[in-house]
Amino acid sequence: MKRSTLGLLLLQAAFVLSWSSGYIGAKLGTQEGGAFNLLFWRFLLVSLCLGLFLNVRLLKVSWAQIRHYAVVGCLSQFLYLSCLYVAIQNGLPPGIAAIIAALQPLMTAALSTGSATERSGGWQWVGLVISFAGVAIVIAGQYSNSATEVSLVMYGLPLVSALGLTLATLYERHSVQSQNVGLLIPLFIQSLLSLIGFTAAVLYTDTLSIPHDTDVLISIVWLTVFSTFAAYLSLWRLLRVMTATQVAALVYLEPPVTLVWAALMFGDRIHASTYAGIAVVIAGLVLLRLKRPTVACTS
Repeated sequence: MKRSTLGLLLLQAAFVLSWSSGYIGAKLGTQEGGAFNLLFWRFLLVSLCLGLFLNVRLLKVSWAQIRHYAVVGCLSQFLYLSCLYVAIQNGLPPGIAAIIAALQPLMTAALSTGSATERSGGWQWVGLVISFAGVAIVIAGQYSNSATEVSLVMYGLPLVSALGLTLATLYERHSVQSQNVGLLIPLFIQSLLSLIGFTAAVLYTDTLSIPHDTDVLISIVWLTVFSTFAAYLSLWRLLRVMTATQVAALVYLEPPVTLVWAALMFGDRIHASTYAGIAVVIAGLVLLRLKRPTVACTS
């Protein structure tokens, strides 16, 4: 195997593992620390690290760029992660959350209303409906076979996450940014906006506390290093050597990786209905591949 091929495979593996790690870190940290408290400390650490690294470069950012990335951050980080972490905190298995949230590229492809080459056709809508049916099979099987009571609302929260990320993707696609500021400055602006939101959320819910539990401390570092920096860096590197369509296909490896990871780490059960639902989602994906999906993900 050529060194370049091996390097690309390792980069793709790092991408899938780092994005999947967000669901695992969420369960590890929310069991003792609470969703908003965990997210507050995660984004405080991320913002401090990025702020110290970028320092004077932040003075060159325009207010237009701040407004733009603030909207993206509100939808793709604050809303997206709030819904996922609250659902996982309230008993939704990480693998199931990953399956539901993985509908985001499908939703983005189906809701695209730009140029004629971008607009969704009948087959894309059929593919989306079939994929939703597959997720419904997963939810129904999990809900009926789960030993613990999980409200149906918790199954709906990852759908809200996927919708938020879809809106962020469509907003980003149709916005005009004349200056390319790289990866880190947008990530800092989005993280700082998210930190403000999570500060308000943790104060409103009266759940702010200094982490002392080992699992929470590990989770904060885990989510910062792997689920933020490693995830975004691997995405940025992949987009330099692969098309957006090829990278988007890797998103669909996250749910099975998360399912197996959670089963090994937390003992989560994988029901037969889950396998059946995944097969139906894949069938919908085959139809939807008639239109190229757009990458936009977070953990």
